[in-house]
Amino acid sequence: MPEQHSALSTKMREVIAIDGESIAVAFGGESYPWSFIQTAVAQLDSLCADHQRGAARGIAVVLRNRPWHVAAVAATVAGGRSLLTLSPFHGDIGLAEDIEALRPAVVAAESEDWVRAGFVEAVQAVGALGLELSKEGPIRLRAGVALPTAPPDPSAEAALGGTAVLMMTSGTTGRPKRVPLSYEHFTTSLENSATGAGPSIPAKRRDRTDIVWTPMVHIGGLFFIVVGLLEGKTIALLERFAVEPWMELVRQHRPVIVSLVPTALKMVLDANVPIDVFEGVRAARSGTAPLDPAVAAEFERRYSIPVLTNYGATEFAGAVTRWTLKEREEWGNRKTGSVGRAAEGVEMRVADPESGAIVGPGEIGILHVRGGQVPPADGDGWTRTSDLASIDADGFLYIHGRADDAVIRGGFKIVPSVVEEALRTHPSVADAAVTGLPHPRLGAVPVAAVTLRPATEAPTEAALLEWVTSRLARYQVPVAVKVVEALPRTPSMKVSRPALKALFDALELRD
Repeated sequence: MPEQHSALSTKMREVIAIDGESIAVAFGGESYPWSFIQTAVAQLDSLCADHQRGAARGIAVVLRNRPWHVAAVAATVAGGRSLLTLSPFHGDIGLAEDIEALRPAVVAAESEDWVRAGFVEAVQAVGALGLELSKEGPIRLRAGVALPTAPPDPSAEAALGGTAVLMMTSGTTGRPKRVPLSYEHFTTSLENSATGAGPSIPAKRRDRTDIVWTPMVHIGGLFFIVVGLLEGKTIALLERFAVEPWMELVRQHRPVIVSLVPTALKMVLDANVPIDVFEGVRAARSGTAPLDPAVAAEFERRYSIPVLTNYGATEFAGAVTRWTLKEREEWGNRKTGSVGRAAEGVEMRVADPESGAIVGPGEIGILHVRGGQVPPADGDGWTRTSDLASIDADGFLYIHGRADDAVIRGGFKIVPSVVEEALRTHPSVADAAVTGLPHPRLGAVPVAAVTLRPATEAPTEAALLEWVTSRLARYQVPVAVKVVEALPRTPSMKVSRPALKALFDALELRD
């Protein structure tokens, strides 16, 4: 067992064992003590031992934001096994195909997933042990599913190696892909998170609560679940973000820091959440997608709470840059739009996308990252991202969009965020998203979808095009703008580029 692997698993077991009476998870008006987590650890260990899975690594879990799923994650990590994330948002066929491709030793899900078409057949086809997650369990054998008659698939087990989590990306730019996060990289990310989730073991439970609503099936939700467990804090869980229930949890638990991705932060502003809701809150943390500086400024003005942005990716097992409260106090608003500085042990550089030459401070190019939580992609340990970025002379990172989102129109490069920002300045537009469509002559052309502010008159497409034409270069102007009720988003609330393109399937492009 690798040292980092052993250290993280050992810490998880020791934190879980501190006491059983304190509250581990609050959900739906009910509280689940740490004894609930302790029971899950014992049950998973016992069930694996009893059914030829004692040393098995691959535990596939259909992850929903519910306490028994938190317990399954804790039990998997505490056992030094590999968590293979399965998405409840997949269609039935896609979910069954995912199970068959992963060939896990164990599959755990709750009853509503076990009755989905093809689910049982897929589990039995790969010879996995079937477990049911529930409030009453939390982990038990799933009735009616044949028990495995052979050991786990040795090739699937060997492929996992030292993997802590086999994670799915969020699918913002295409079909989600699998990213293996090793125990070594995952542990380093936790230690770099500035949350205290390093190797030390707390002597008692922390009288703090983290509110987690981002989906556990994506890195943002799973990361903060694991951090909360390792820190011995209470996790107040929501299945999805909605302003009213989120407000209730903030009022009840008085967290020191709240997490609000850009879309959620904008929803809080639009709902005009009362100022007193944020009593005791020292900062709002935001990441996963670009945050409009104007939205951040309005939030800070209204609530007198700094917005601390960060930058990360599934491949990095979390964030690799961040703002701290100390840095925010030091720099104030002099670095508006920055996602912060590199985390400890992380290096960043920016390279020209054509020549690969490293560019100077303030110049835009492709971001490269290197560090302990970053799986190296070349001989020097640097990983090339798909993000356009710049780093100023003080080491602050700015993200300018994705290189692979750029629309190349007749040789001219269009960064979608530039067009989106122009559309958002229209008095009727609440939000905007831009993507490219293939074009037979120009290579690609931009199209845009927008949502409208409440109680505003809907502008015509011609009016919106005239608006951006007066603000952008001609080649940047979209060939079509569609008004929609909501922008298509992934479960982690990022704009889904494939779904955005699908809105324009019927559009006929002229040569």
